[in-house]
Amino acid sequence: MTETPPESSLPTDDDKIISDLLANCPLQSEVVVELPSKNKFYKLLNPSDPITLRPMTFEDEKSIVSNKNASKDVLNILLGRCMTNINISDLLLFDKLYLLMKLREISYGSIYKADITCPACRTDNKVAFDLSDLGIKYVEEDMVNPVPLHLPVLKKTIKVNLPRVSDERYLNNVEASTNNLWRFVAEIEGHTKKTIISKVVKKLPLKDTHALMNLLSGQKYGINTAVRFACSYCSHSEKMELPITADFFTET
Repeated sequence: MTETPPESSLPTDDDKIISDLLANCPLQSEVVVELPSKNKFYKLLNPSDPITLRPMTFEDEKSIVSNKNASKDVLNILLGRCMTNINISDLLLFDKLYLLMKLREISYGSIYKADITCPACRTDNKVAFDLSDLGIKYVEEDMVNPVPLHLPVLKKTIKVNLPRVSDERYLNNVEASTNNLWRFVAEIEGHTKKTIISKVVKKLPLKDTHALMNLLSGQKYGINTAVRFACSYCSHSEKMELPITADFFTET
């Protein structure tokens, strides 16, 4: 096994040589981030410090590859390594998505290249997206969490807790989402008893259920990942979601 000599054993001349060789290496400095939530709904580990994000290192990239087949969320692992002053499990999901885009941008640059097969002519396209062009919707200054939501059919007001990273297991597919909607409802017309809430949520009219699911999806706030794909070989054009997988952080 090859071992790296401890830094203390390197002669001064070697330090100078190494410094010169790495002179053009980009600085790995942290950046302060204001999340789409404006950091409103968090207890920071150090309240006097901001939330920061640093660019990925090779060690971070290795952590993604080594955990690809494990029963872990590699993107959460990655953010946990690169982000400071907040527990990853506390992140609101729309803030997490913003951080993933920001991390990719400060690590590799704003241009993201992807291979996309045209659904019309089945031809492979090499497409470049500029992440800095993605729009961001910040929460209103007076926004609160739980969020009041008026149900259009029942004409009742409920209060809904916005989902966090710790809640992802309840939202990872359609069946899980529909079965766990009640977990995010903090109150219905002043009633907070979970047995009442769960029974009412199961019997919500379809339009009311969709209103609740739309709020939980986080589409109103955060970074807009809808992009335009135009095939280079035919006239097909459509809106699509920017592909975000673990490979998003291992390819330039």
